[in-house]
Amino acid sequence: MVFEEFVVPDPPVAAALALATLTVAGLLYTVRPVVSQETVLAFVPWMVSGAVLHVLYQMGVALGETVVPGVPAAVLSAPSVYLTAFVLMGLSWVGATVVAPERVARLLGLGGAATAVLTVGYAVRVGTDRFALDPIPPMFGLLGSLALAALLYLVVRFWRPYAVSEARYVGGLVLFAHVFDAVTTAVGVELLDATERSTFPRLILDIAADLPTADLLGEAWLFVVVKMAIATAIVVLFSGYPETEPTEGNLFFGFIAAIGLGPGVHNFFLFVLGV
Repeated sequence: MVFEEFVVPDPPVAAALALATLTVAGLLYTVRPVVSQETVLAFVPWMVSGAVLHVLYQMGVALGETVVPGVPAAVLSAPSVYLTAFVLMGLSWVGATVVAPERVARLLGLGGAATAVLTVGYAVRVGTDRFALDPIPPMFGLLGSLALAALLYLVVRFWRPYAVSEARYVGGLVLFAHVFDAVTTAVGVELLDATERSTFPRLILDIAADLPTADLLGEAWLFVVVKMAIATAIVVLFSGYPETEPTEGNLFFGFIAAIGLGPGVHNFFLFVLGV
């Protein structure tokens, strides 16, 4: 197993995806939807969908065929899949804002949940038919992430109570997202012989591998610690941002959560499905 490197789509696909992204961004700028804490939580199932779409892409690479008929494989590769997920979520967000502006977060979340169920269900179906499922290590990783994130949340609440009261839901989401990313990476590296190819994680893993603790603790523990420290620092330093600037602050926390939760969910399903 490997954590895949970035893939650059062919020019026509890249141009079409860029145009779709700019169009959706323009529509969002035009309708100016409210970005609340609830809106950021509604982003979560869309993050899950994007991550699983990339797993489907990697299934296709492993099998040497397209597993999502009618969809150019390149739009599901990294980093293009981030834009693909944004386009899908953005269209739903615009539609919800136009149709029912007082229920945007609820409709956006429901649309995301339906999309996530479909993508996860399809990935599980393909995985069951074509791969050897291995859910136990990733499930331990998920449970460990929940426990570790809860502990970290309590530590932040005790150490800097104002950060928890100000950042609220989005702060907790950021903490869990990056703990989940770190722990699933550790599961892959230490238990499943996965190879991390992203520059920053690989650097941290290499540093830990050269420490005297490597034989006892492995090479992934330092990455978990670094990710927890970064997530905690962001929550503490920017906790007041969503209150002073609700739109920009909540979007900031949503973005920070996405760059942790997306890879974490991707790792989880990649390992569960045995790709």
